[in-house]
Amino acid sequence: MNNNKTLKIFIILLIILITIFIIFYFFQNLSKQNSEYTKINTQSTILDVEYSEKELTGEWSNYIAKITLDDTKTSIEGSGVTNNANTIKINSAGTYYITGSISDGNILIEAEKSAEVQLVLDNVSITSKSTAPINCIACSKLTITLEENSENNITDNEVYTTFTDTEKTEPDGAIFSKTDLVINGNGKLNVNANYLDGIVSKDGLKIINGNIVVNSKDDSIRGKDYVDINKASINVTSGGDGIKSTNNEDSELGYIAIEGGNISINSEADGIQAETILNISSNPTINIKTTGEIASSNNNMNSNRNKFKGEYSTTTNTTSTTDSSSSKGLKAGKEITIEDGNIEIASTDDSIHSNGIIIINNGNVKSSSEDDGIHADTNIVINNGDIDVTKSYEGIESSYIEINGGKISVNSSDDGINISGGNDNSAINGRQGQNSFNEVQSSDRKLVINNGDIFVDATGDGLDSNGSMYINGGNIIVAGPTSTGNGALDYDGECVVTGGNLQVYGGNNMWQNPSNSSTQYILTYQASGNSGDEISLKDSSGKEITSFKTEKDYGVITISNEDITKGNSYTLYVNGTSVGSLEANNIITSNFSAGGTNMKGGGKGMRQRLGY
Repeated sequence: MNNNKTLKIFIILLIILITIFIIFYFFQNLSKQNSEYTKINTQSTILDVEYSEKELTGEWSNYIAKITLDDTKTSIEGSGVTNNANTIKINSAGTYYITGSISDGNILIEAEKSAEVQLVLDNVSITSKSTAPINCIACSKLTITLEENSENNITDNEVYTTFTDTEKTEPDGAIFSKTDLVINGNGKLNVNANYLDGIVSKDGLKIINGNIVVNSKDDSIRGKDYVDINKASINVTSGGDGIKSTNNEDSELGYIAIEGGNISINSEADGIQAETILNISSNPTINIKTTGEIASSNNNMNSNRNKFKGEYSTTTNTTSTTDSSSSKGLKAGKEITIEDGNIEIASTDDSIHSNGIIIINNGNVKSSSEDDGIHADTNIVINNGDIDVTKSYEGIESSYIEINGGKISVNSSDDGINISGGNDNSAINGRQGQNSFNEVQSSDRKLVINNGDIFVDATGDGLDSNGSMYINGGNIIVAGPTSTGNGALDYDGECVVTGGNLQVYGGNNMWQNPSNSSTQYILTYQASGNSGDEISLKDSSGKEITSFKTEKDYGVITISNEDITKGNSYTLYVNGTSVGSLEANNIITSNFSAGGTNMKGGGKGMRQRLGY
């Protein structure tokens, strides 16, 4: 009997232990899911650009003809080229060494489709009053090599009277090629495009080394299939786009790859525009200024450039960037990946914009925008880097944003970091330049912060999600709005805090605490103060948990930190003076309420009554 009783007791204890283990395991995994299930697997598309050794070095030898340009007596030594009234026509494969100048003439390449043609420019000056100074209508690849220490000038007229393809009104650029175009070497090339575009390839375009300066009436550098830039120095001033690719028919083309170099762009329209993918790597320096007006919408605009040429069109395809009026800094139809570099953008439209995704892995990015600082219709993933949005309407905006590291500072006149979907109606009745989003389920709209040093100063909502937020780590300071109608935290679903150091302050009219489903303790104090106040949170032993300095006036402060533990008392100090103590017995402990609404549950009741 005693043995049976002992066995029964053992079985009961075993069942209790197993039950406790199952419950513990369930809640542990539930807590883990708060951080894990919100992540997405967004991988960068790395463009594998191939360069031949000859393209990289710009080497040349054994030219088949030497051409010495002169208004009255252009001379040709060799074969494969003819001269008719200073229209220098190249009709065979090979390398052509060119020097001298002409005030009204052009070089026309019309060789076999399998022929590779290389032009070596050594202190060349070509001005054409009737057509493109360099016009390639047939060969397999044209290479323009800038001889070391040379300076070369290409200039066209405001009006073209001679076209090699009248149906398409081509050429339409000072340097024009219907086939692959490579510009390399260690010389300088100045392009003055008074008609329309500066450098144009109807296939692929590579610019390797060299010092390229382009002033153009419309686009400065345009490649259809791709634009690859490798360690070149490029300075462009354009009445249209600065650098662009235009193929929207092949998903593997229409890209731009920038590998190193120094790029400066002053454009009326977009600075750098890729129809599909834009890759930036190998630590380039990029400075962009755009001066055009903000479009009335992202995909419904009236063109002010159709008077130049009929190529531009409007489209509602979210993978196409062919807007007829756009003045963004970096822009792509599918993806922008920034691996590194020093990038500074001052734009009237979005500074960095993708109709798909944006991935920032490293680098220094500084943005000043009359519209959004960084916008992607679908996803933004920031893994590292130093990002400073000094001025914006909305700072960082997408349907899904994941921050895994880096140093991020945002200053916005509306929302700081914004999760949206459908049409962006963050401003009352919409706003000029508002972006469209790919349609996503509200459950997929998330802000996920796993790490990083983040500071947001917003006149609108600080962290705003038309979905949910998950804060799992990082050091986050939100200087929220002081006006009515906005809050430092604003979410529709849940705001779950599982880790990190969260410090939020702002006006008390629309205050919303994180959710009770959080696992890290959260304290909210009613504490009115001014910009420049020194804030400190200390426990009952006097140990400082966190401290920061305010950037604006405030009425409420919320703090969440891993060092806040259940049952302990915490005192908030403003400029060394206590403003109140709270004991952390609940996940959210608050001595503040607004409009009779208890803020422990997030305070959504008041927001709903006001219609927000």
